Amino acid sequence: MNIQNCLKTGIVFSICCIITTLIKCSKEKTPDLEQQGHVQYSFKWEKLLKGYPVPEQVRYCFYPTDGGSVIQMDDDANGMNFTLPPARYKLLVFNCDAADIAFRNTNKFETAEAYIQITKAADKLQSGQIPLYGIAVEELEIKRGENELVEFAPEPLVRNLSIRIKVDGVENMVSCKGTISGMSTSINLSKQEITTETLTDLTFETTPSEEGVQANILMLGKPKEKGEEPPVDPGQPDTPTHEVTLDFTLSDGSNSSSTIDLGTSIEETEGHDIDVAIDATVVPGSAFTVKINSWEVASGDSLIIE
Repeated sequence: MNIQNCLKTGIVFSICCIITTLIKCSKEKTPDLEQQGHVQYSFKWEKLLKGYPVPEQVRYCFYPTDGGSVIQMDDDANGMNFTLPPARYKLLVFNCDAADIAFRNTNKFETAEAYIQITKAADKLQSGQIPLYGIAVEELEIKRGENELVEFAPEPLVRNLSIRIKVDGVENMVSCKGTISGMSTSINLSKQEITTETLTDLTFETTPSEEGVQANILMLGKPKEKGEEPPVDPGQPDTPTHEVTLDFTLSDGSNSSSTIDLGTSIEETEGHDIDVAIDATVVPGSAFTVKINSWEVASGDSLIIE
């Protein structure tokens, strides 16, 4: 064997040794899937807000109880199969397909928030069209091997506020838009409570109805339970109050603005669906104006009348 052949043989032998070593190391570092916990989750969307479809995308955030970074993953809203290291976790699950809602401080279970984004076009907060749902689990144990299938029923984290304006003389009205004050821009996902440090105005557009105009607004927050008193927290403001301002454009070219003080009636109303019924009249004159005659806040058969 000449020198050139010896060199080739040596090179081939060295490459084989390197490959063998790499394969051995790779096997040593590959975690045994049998030591993982196989998790299966599905969703029961039985608490959907009326008139809205099932969300399409869901985010899972697992927080190891003994410390460590959050484990986050997204999937569709049907369910999910995956593996996790066996441990105890806290878990947040929420849909992440609402275009106007973003998330922050999700590195910790206690601080994770959903918040309404400011639209660039109007530079104002506007109501979205996809509700937010969530689940908060304080303790979840992932065991080695196959875990039982867990079914979740996500809770709505928004309320559907319907504003209906009956207008006497609606033929003299061109359009109406409005704002509602005292709206929270964020909600804590683990406590499922709105944060009230910063309250703001939410803009909304109206659409024609048989007797006037109407609007639907998704507002962050959950209704209080029947008989539940709001928590007393010296560090938080009192129960939010709301004012609705309506800006009318009339057929004679004039504009008319009216404000209604709803007080705390929205927060005190039970249920996820809230109806605000307003009765108004277009008053002719040198310049048309709009007079608010009465209003009421309702939830089902229960009315709060002012």
